[in-house]
Amino acid sequence: MRPREAPGALALGLLASLLAHAAEYGGGHSMGGSYHGALVAAGVVAGLGSALAAGALAWAGAGRILEGSILAVRLRLHLPRWPAVAAAAALWFALAEHLEPQHDAASPILLIAGLAIAAWLVLALARGALSILATIAIAVRKTRFSPRAHARLLRLLPAPRAHALLRSTRRYARPPPIAVVGA
Repeated sequence: MRPREAPGALALGLLASLLAHAAEYGGGHSMGGSYHGALVAAGVVAGLGSALAAGALAWAGAGRILEGSILAVRLRLHLPRWPAVAAAAALWFALAEHLEPQHDAASPILLIAGLAIAAWLVLALARGALSILATIAIAVRKTRFSPRAHARLLRLLPAPRAHALLRSTRRYARPPPIAVVGA
């Protein structure tokens, strides 16, 4: 696992291990025993944090790219590879099983297959979410919310000056002469 893959692999691996545990044991017991709530909360925070980071990267990259598919491919470069996610899922699963009280063991072959499939599924969902985020970011960036005509017009018009206003109004020293009508 490359060092820059570690945070993403740990986040996606936790989600994959939760999914694999739920598929393997169903509702028989909670993953992590008394630490189940903390593991689920960490999974939610990891998923939301990854989504926010991906959204920020999509928004930052959307200004220079014209199509969502190009941005999605560039965002996918930030995702960890499948072996890293599978290894992190196995690590999280082993940690959670160590924390649990003793229970019936599952088949190792089914366990390995479940972790592999869950890691692949979580990574596929992350790729799909990145494609959706890229499409949304491009669509929002292309939308013109309101033209800035008012700001441009205000900058083009000169600011009124007090002495110019005084010169524009005439002041007479005496009233105008009265015209004699009918004389």
